[in-house]
Formats: sequence, C-alpha cells, structure tokens
Amino acid sequence: MAYTKHSSQRRRVFVIGAGVSASCGIPIARDILRYAILDLRKRSAAEAQRVHSLLRFLYPAFDEDLGNYPNVEDFLNFIEVAKDFNEEFVQSTMWSAPKLRKVNRITLKAVTDYIWSLMGDATKQHAVNDFVRNNLVEGDVIITFNWDLTMERALEGYPDDPGFEYRYSRKSHTDFVLLKPHGSVDWFERKKIKGLKCEKAIEKHDHELCYYPEFDLGSSPELREIAPVIVPPVSSKTFKHEFFHRTWGDVLRSVSDATELHILGYSLPKEDQFAKFVFRRAIRNNITAAGKEKQKPLKLFVVNPDEVVEQTFYRLVGKTLKHFSFYQARFEDVAANYNELVAGS
Repeated sequence: MAYTKHSSQRRRVFVIGAGVSASCGIPIARDILRYAILDLRKRSAAEAQRVHSLLRFLYPAFDEDLGNYPNVEDFLNFIEVAKDFNEEFVQSTMWSAPKLRKVNRITLKAVTDYIWSLMGDATKQHAVNDFVRNNLVEGDVIITFNWDLTMERALEGYPDDPGFEYRYSRKSHTDFVLLKPHGSVDWFERKKIKGLKCEKAIEKHDHELCYYPEFDLGSSPELREIAPVIVPPVSSKTFKHEFFHRTWGDVLRSVSDATELHILGYSLPKEDQFAKFVFRRAIRNNITAAGKEKQKPLKLFVVNPDEVVEQTFYRLVGKTLKHFSFYQARFEDVAANYNELVAGS
C-alpha cells in the first residue's frame, strides 16, 4: 500500500528507538557500553581504566574479563545518583562529584566515538533505507532517540531528496520532520567550532548549536576532539541549550496532533521518566482533542520483539485508547512492507 501525498487529516508520527539502529549494526543499550569501552581502550588505556574502576565500584559483580557490562542507561543513571548523593548528603573520598563527572564525560565521548566509527559503513543501512523509501511520505514526523545518523542518511536517499526539517510546524505537510530530543553525534556548540577548518561546512540550528552535514569525520578530524551535544537518557535531564527546549515542545505538539503514532524498536526505558511523562501528556492531549471531535481518534502501533513492551505502552495510554496494535517482531523483518502490515488495523 503506497502513499504519495500526506493528507492534512492524516498526521503520522514515527518514534524510532534503538531497535531500528540495531538493524544497521549499532549495538543496543545493553551492549553498546562494552563495545565503546573496548574501543576506547585501544586509544587510551588510562581512560578505559577509569571507567572500569567506577564500574567495579558501582557493580560489585562486574568483571572486565567476563564482559558483563551493564546497560549504558543504567550506568549513566547510577552515576547521576552517586553524584547527587555526594553533593547533597555524604561526600565520598574515593569517588567525589568531580571524579564522577569526569567518568561520565569519558563514557559519553567513548560511546559517541564508537557510533561515529560505525557511520562510515553505509552498506548496513538496507532495512532503514527500505523503510523510509517504501513507507514514509512527505509530511511524516520522525522522532528518534538515537544519537546515530542512520535516519538522516536514509532521508537524504529518499527519491528526489525532498529534505527534512529539525522543527515541527502544524501548518506544514510537505517536508519530512526529524526530531532528535536526545541530540546527535553530529551536533556541536557553535562556539567550539569557531576558527576550525570545518567551520564553513557546518550548518546551523540556531545561535548556539550547529550540525555537521556529513556521515564521516574523515575530512574534518578536528571534530573528533570536540564532544558532541547529546542528552543522556537519565531520569533527571538538564537542557542547557534552548534548541532542546523547542525540540521537546515539538515532540509534545506533534504527538498531540497525530492521528497515527507508530512506535518502532523503542521500549520507553524505565530510566527515562522525562520521556515517559512527555508522551503521556501528549497522548492525553490527543485523546481529549479527539473526544471533542477536533481531530480523528489516535491509532497506536507498536513494533518490538520484546512482548513486555506491549504492556509498557498499554499502561502508558490506558483503556481510553481504542486503536492499539502490537506486533512482536524485529524492525528489519517488517521494514520493507510496514504500511501493508498495519493497513488493516
């Protein structure tokens, strides 16, 4: 079932999670910390050792040789809790708040460096490319919590390259919209780019943030030394840039306006209470508007190989949402013909 034009009465929002990036060979949250730190060890054994020391402190069963690294989201949340406890209650002489912040920075940089190392290989993009080309139409909104660039690459390969915007507008139904509420490996602070050779290649988000419109840092190696602007999926978020405030507002508005909400490979991690709250509020807004006949009733579609995710989203939306469909499947197994899968729902 093909769609060529987006109706103003039919507003589709696609929420993309780690399961989609996994189809491109990017490890999911429970695996990526191990790969990232092993990759870091090749460049800096000392920094990798700092991370391992904290892992052994926070997780007594952790064993580097066994490779039983925790979920990166759990680790980052643990660091936040330890830092807050140090600052508000009892200070630790072994792991002070400054030491914890340093390991946090090392960890995030290691993960984003590892993601960049995977971006150079476009041959693993088949599932995402097929999904975008065969199923999406201009006017669709894509919300991705992934820091990688797989969705950007697929959108740029869309027929006739219509492009996409990083902002949502209720008035526009012609452009793709890509919202990245957790930031991206190619987002940087403009003040840190000033004077670098790559400055002319940078595209701006606003007066604070910019992005590098390539999928490889090979021609701009100086960017490897700059930490990208990303937001860890922790329960207590801090947004120091106005662009993130606007992006989360766009997430709320786009989901509130949607007539179809498609959740693909995203499990709504329990650590990310902020995202859970925003989605719950947006869906409540949506249901209320539909009840007043201001828009069509929302249809929710969830695709995930983990059957537990069905209950996660059912609890989120409640019994008032009548159109709820769950498909226990991997993203790559439904990507090419996704529209046909959900057409009868």
